[in-house]
Amino acid sequence: METPRSEQFDDIYFQIENGLEESRYVFLEKNSLPQRFSGKDQFTICETGFGTGLNFLCAWKSFEDTADAGQILNYISFEKYPLSKDEVAKYLAHWSGEFDGRLERLVDLYPLRIGGWHKIRVSDFVTLTLIFDDVNRAILELDTIVDCWFLDGHAPAKNPEMWSDTVFLNMGRLSREGARVATFTAAGIVKRGLEGAGFHISKTKGYGHKREMIVGTFEGDRGGDDFVIKPQSVAVIGGGIAGVAAASSLHDRGVEVHVYEKNGLASGGSGNVRGLFNPRFTAQRGFESDFYSSAFMQALRVFQNLDDVGFDPCGSLHLVGDDQKQKRFDGFLGNWDWHQDHARMVSKEEAGLISGVPVKHDALYLPDAGMVSPFRVVAALAKKVSVVAEEVLALQQSDSQWLVNGRTYDAVVLACAADVLKFSQTQWLPVHTVRGQVSVIQVPDSLGELACNLCYGGYASHPFDGKMVVGSTFQSWLDDLSIREEDHADVLSKLSSVVEGFDGAADICDARAAFRCSAKDRVPVIGAMPEYHGLYVSVAHGSHGLTSSVLAAEIIAAQMMGESSPVPRNVITNVSAQRFIDRAARKNISLS
Repeated sequence: METPRSEQFDDIYFQIENGLEESRYVFLEKNSLPQRFSGKDQFTICETGFGTGLNFLCAWKSFEDTADAGQILNYISFEKYPLSKDEVAKYLAHWSGEFDGRLERLVDLYPLRIGGWHKIRVSDFVTLTLIFDDVNRAILELDTIVDCWFLDGHAPAKNPEMWSDTVFLNMGRLSREGARVATFTAAGIVKRGLEGAGFHISKTKGYGHKREMIVGTFEGDRGGDDFVIKPQSVAVIGGGIAGVAAASSLHDRGVEVHVYEKNGLASGGSGNVRGLFNPRFTAQRGFESDFYSSAFMQALRVFQNLDDVGFDPCGSLHLVGDDQKQKRFDGFLGNWDWHQDHARMVSKEEAGLISGVPVKHDALYLPDAGMVSPFRVVAALAKKVSVVAEEVLALQQSDSQWLVNGRTYDAVVLACAADVLKFSQTQWLPVHTVRGQVSVIQVPDSLGELACNLCYGGYASHPFDGKMVVGSTFQSWLDDLSIREEDHADVLSKLSSVVEGFDGAADICDARAAFRCSAKDRVPVIGAMPEYHGLYVSVAHGSHGLTSSVLAAEIIAAQMMGESSPVPRNVITNVSAQRFIDRAARKNISLS
């Protein structure tokens, strides 16, 4: 077995002969684990340098071997240069038997190498948040209380950027009083940095031939606490994917959930026979890129683990078409930190080979994107929860409870698209409807070999059962859901403009029109509502709701249950309804 080595830092991850023993000695024993797990409902470990995941596997096994019933372990780890899934499996195969199936579980759930935050529930009581980003950038966005630190980046001489004042000072910002830290190094810059951040530091015997290592205890006063009264019962208003995803996430955490939907599940925008899951691209790295990277990975993970939902990871080609789109795609590739295995530009000739049909433009290729049946996804997620076939016309808050159609709940989630405007608590939100119509066609001969999705302002799905979906219109000025012949012609004309040999003629076998919900700034509205304790929203997902709704569900569940966030805090700020209040205040205008 070869010794795993970092190409970026010309340094090994661990020694094959004793890497496991060293990990247990430095990070478990010297942090007084598992003893310190005892007596805490939640215990949070934060690590700098995930590497192969060896430290995580050690902590995971130690926790589950000793934890009391109901205890939760949150493990957060930064990694700027993630290994591939295959590399993790290869480098740790030697110790597979030590972890009782946990290595195989980690490899199965390990995310694609795409920049951003990826929160994974690896077991009922253990979550892993992998942050594929520079720790100096990402730690600024972390907002959770940490009980224990594993400092395991490559040595300061090899990787000085990681051992920075930014990291040390933010460790002080995040640490609970009495939090422990351990690291293999005894370098003076590390000792001084930790002391400056409020840690009492001492040196102890290092592992094996290493003379010394650093351990410490945080002596500062962080202020506040992480105590949260967790809801026992929640009402979700809305039976589309946003609603049932939120209900499913809460059910997985032991909450009793009722989904209210008057028209039947997936009766609105979630009822299409097929839907594509792709990120929404931006040229710059910011909160939208962080949100949609995490959303794409979360959607992929959820969909591929549901049965009978038409999951088809066929890939998507995003055709360029104009200079503006080229600049956006170039910015995406340059700034979002997606590995080339998962996103790359291809010529129109290569795009034709990938898709099986001749296309007229170069393209951005996402081989891991794909499609599902939104209707079936809703049905699969709803199996876990109770569905109440009632219309909800009003919400009433009394003390810490919410009254919904005569029943009381600890919290409410509004996931009812533009119907959110019907409730007095949320009628001020700047959201609106956008009509969209899709056409289901018999696959024409000229598209019979289409092997992936095509996206070009409209989209054409990978064929299924001799059919394909072509869409979609965007009509904010229409409030009529009648099927329009001119919309068939419109979506087919757009497809013919990007595919050689397709003249726009096709047999229409079905069609569907529905209203999307979109916010004025085209960003979803997710999370706790200001001024109303226990009220949450998941609306305005627009044309990317299939991708964004499942992450929105995890954001809401984490807020309710007092868990570490699945996204950076700049994302939480920018998807919150509070953003509209803050903007109005800056402009001295009213939202009503």
